Amino acid sequence: MAEIKATDGFFFLAPVLMLIALLITEDNLAGFTPELWIFLFSVRMNLVAAVVFAFGAGFLAVAFAGRFKLAKNSAVFMFFEASGLVTAITGFFVYGSAMHMLTPYYTLFVALSQFFVGLVVWAIGIFLIAFAGMCSEKKEEKIILFIVFVTLSICAIILSVLFPLEMIAL
Repeated sequence: MAEIKATDGFFFLAPVLMLIALLITEDNLAGFTPELWIFLFSVRMNLVAAVVFAFGAGFLAVAFAGRFKLAKNSAVFMFFEASGLVTAITGFFVYGSAMHMLTPYYTLFVALSQFFVGLVVWAIGIFLIAFAGMCSEKKEEKIILFIVFVTLSICAIILSVLFPLEMIAL
């Protein structure tokens, strides 16, 4: 009989979070309004959906890391960590740049292919980072994982602040 591990619940939780994120995104893809705050709310909800999707990808990485210990070697850890960080930052900025504003009203236009490609690339990066962090056993590697997640959080905050400021400037 198969052994049940503590991380097996993440196999259920991860797709649920990803589906919730896609439903949030689908609800805020487009629209126009003369109210700036409604427009900014829609943009920020899309960014929240990206973060929820990242949690789903991270939980999926935790589930796989509970089953497979592939990144025990420090070189493999650093490869997963570095490639995941570059991939996640690139994906998040591609995701954010897919949202455009059309004038004269506050109209949110979303380039769907760029939007979903950015979301998938962002999720792959988060998966690689979380997988490497969960498989690591050294204290230094856990500190690097913390620094990477702080870097990604700062990128998310900067994008959520700068994108609406760019819209206001138009």
